[in-house]
Amino acid sequence: MTMTSRMFLAGAVVFTGVALAQTTGGSSTAKQPSETAGADATFIQKAAQGGVAEVELSKLAEQNAKSGDVKKFAEHMVRDHTSNNRELEKIATKENVALPKELDSDHAAIRDKLASLKDEKFDKAYIDAMRTDHQKMEELLKSSEGTVTSAELKTYIKKTTAAVEAHLREADKLKE
Repeated sequence: MTMTSRMFLAGAVVFTGVALAQTTGGSSTAKQPSETAGADATFIQKAAQGGVAEVELSKLAEQNAKSGDVKKFAEHMVRDHTSNNRELEKIATKENVALPKELDSDHAAIRDKLASLKDEKFDKAYIDAMRTDHQKMEELLKSSEGTVTSAELKTYIKKTTAAVEAHLREADKLKE
């Protein structure tokens, strides 16, 4: 094989590796979440999205809520969900699953709507959003309980289900 042929072959190998990395979203040797975790990765990403939203919407409520009870609830949500998000992040790191850092489009729309409201209208819309999100999270937790494979996630789900149910009861009391 001539020197020119070897250089051409080496270039083709490098080009193929670069193209493969670009089409898979990274290095061709990096594990993708679907390869490493399946149902676990899907659950982690959905739960993390909910957690990010709870914190961001509740921070907005800490500033904008009129009712002292709603502000206290928002502070409780920020504290609990920040802690819960850290716990999920540790599991995600072990599972090689990337977590969302920003709100999804649905939660961004809720944030924008809340930001435009004042006083009792804000409080009502925030509590409605918390009730809806906690109901969705409760459904996600219960439906994922039997599908995740990680023992850590199973423990996380049990612990988080109890907290979400308590948050939902608190939100229901504030709605009354």
